[in-house]
Parts: sequence; structure tokens; C-alpha cells
Amino acid sequence: MFVSADSFTGTASRRLLREPSRLFPADIRHWSSVRHAVIVRDLMRFARRLLALLVTVALLGLIGYTTFGVVVASDLYVHPAESTVCQTPLGRYGWTYEAINYDIADDANLRANPNMERCVNQGSTAGADVVTTDGVPIAGWYVPPAHADEASAPTIVLIHGWGANKSEVLKYAVPFHDRFAVVAIDLRNGGRSGKAETTWGLREQLDVRAILDWLERTKHPSHIVVMGNSMGGGTAVIEAATDPRVEALILDSTHARVADPLARRLLVEEGQPVSVPGTPAILAGAWLRTGLNFTDADPVKFIPALGDRPLLIIHGTDDVIDLPARSAEVNLAAAQKAGVPVELQMCQGGEHGSLVDVGCPTDWATWSVSFVDRVFGLAR
Repeated sequence: MFVSADSFTGTASRRLLREPSRLFPADIRHWSSVRHAVIVRDLMRFARRLLALLVTVALLGLIGYTTFGVVVASDLYVHPAESTVCQTPLGRYGWTYEAINYDIADDANLRANPNMERCVNQGSTAGADVVTTDGVPIAGWYVPPAHADEASAPTIVLIHGWGANKSEVLKYAVPFHDRFAVVAIDLRNGGRSGKAETTWGLREQLDVRAILDWLERTKHPSHIVVMGNSMGGGTAVIEAATDPRVEALILDSTHARVADPLARRLLVEEGQPVSVPGTPAILAGAWLRTGLNFTDADPVKFIPALGDRPLLIIHGTDDVIDLPARSAEVNLAAAQKAGVPVELQMCQGGEHGSLVDVGCPTDWATWSVSFVDRVFGLAR
């Protein structure tokens, strides 16, 4: 029997309408689910690859940052840029003074600089009269008291901070000059002293010891007090821990642990979001360069060795480099625990390293001079 196409089509259409499963067979439904699974799989694969890429980039950045700390930043840490300040006691304050371990006539060349804050150089290098046990020549100034007997007046030895020199620490002599002899020195790698790695007190203590030897040999001081600013404070306490000639100590803006000011400088001055791994990387690089573990220079470790020798701590409340809670208070607690006679004076609003001339000059002078008077029973 002949069946027309139209008749067949109509019959097929009616059958499909009666049996819709024929329009969407099981294999089509299966294919849809498979396709969905493939899309999900591809998305997951893309996410994993993206995550792997981000982790790789982060690791490369971390490695690069750490390498920078080990190689570049650590070099700046142990070889800081030299200070260009070259003011002398005569040029700045009109004081008479004695040059230690160099020809004072050479200072006339420094005074010829049009800007004593931006000197081209620091003049001739120190000679052979004051040399450390590791061979570094050390220079300095000796300023006699203006209105006191030099033979009986205590001597205040001033130690500058990281990257500074004796010209920059000279401002601390102002409160003492009237009644005390003052010595300001160039630590290694600063001013006229010899070039060597900066080690945050570990080797700089030899510089202080060489100056104390010179003092003992030439001036026979009645008493010696050492005042250190920032890294100079760390240097001072390291030397005092093993040198009984230091009868009293003044720490200005001084850290408790070497890593603290380094970490703060990364955060505050360099704008880094975190101080890790920068801080340990720089310390590791410093160790590779010098063979020294700089954490061995933590002042808080040496304070207990002062014994019964008095300690004055002066710190600024707004010191963002050496936070008071991490520095002054930690050093204070270490001294109190060890029975060291200690007092803490906080300069309200004072910032790092500028307490004596900007933060609270009147208070700083009163605290420090009164401290020395009490230590040695001096009448004003």
C-alpha cells in the first residue's frame, strides 16, 4: 500500500507528541551532564593554574625581596652613607678644643666649606696615635670644661649613631661644657676615623676602648661617663659591660634589640608593608659580609653587666624608630631586674635622635647634668 510523505510525517509527529522522550533521548541528557562536568573541570583547572601562577609570582617576589635584603640592603646596613656634616667645636660654638689623632691645622680646610652641613670631605684620616686592637685609626675631639678645674672635672665621652660622626654628636656637649670635659669621637667608618664595616657596637666598642685608653694615658680623668645616641648607645653599653673605667652611662634614643630599629626603618622610612623577611634577610646578609651575628649586639643583653654603675635612659615618646615600649621600657626592665641603678626620663613629643636640641633641650640638660652630679656627689 502506498503511503504519502505527508501522511507519514503527520503520523510521526503525532507519535513524537505522544512520546516526548523520543525528542530528548537519554544520550542527549547524558551529553548535557557530561558537558557541564567538562566546563566545571576546565574552570577548576583554570583556577588551579591561576593559583599556581599567583603563588609562583609571590614566591619569586619573596625570593627577590629576600635577595635584595641579603645583597643590597645589608651592604647599606654595614656601609652606611657617610655624614657630610663637618662642623668643629670652634666653628659651631667658639670652643677651644684639642684634636685627637690628627693635625688640628687641617680643620681650617673644613671651615673653608661654604656649607658645613654639606662638606665635600672630612679632611685627613686619623693617624697612628689612637688605633684599635683590630687596626682601625680613631679620631676625636677633646674639649676642656669652660668653668671648672680640668683635673677634677668628670669627662663625658659622646658616641654618635649609625652613619653619623663626631660633628653630629657635638650638640650633646652643650649641657656639659660649662663644668665637664667632653670627648666626641668618630666611630669607624665615620668622619676622620678609618674605614671598616659598621657592626652596631660589636667592633665599635674597640673604638671606644681605644679612646678611653688615650684618655687614661694623656688626661687622667677623675671620672668617666659615656653617653651614646642610638647605635652609639648600644656601643657604649657593650663597652661598659667589660670596662670598669666607665662609671656611669647615659643612653639616648637607644634600642633594646638591633632588629627593632632595622625593622622600623623598613616600615617607616622605606615604606615596606611588613618587616619580614626584610629584617632577617638583612641580618643574614650582614653576617655573610662581616662574619658577625648582629643580634649579639642587643644592648638589653649587656645592661645587667653594669652591676652597681648608674644608668640614665632618655627616650622620646614619639620615637617611631625605637618605639619606647620596645626599647626604653625593655632596657629599663632589664636594668631593674639585674639591680642596676637606673632611671628613665621620657621626652614628651620627642622623636628619634633629636631630643637634646629639638625635642626637649631644657629637660635633657637638666636630666643629664643632674644625673652626673648625683652619681659623683657634685655640688653645683
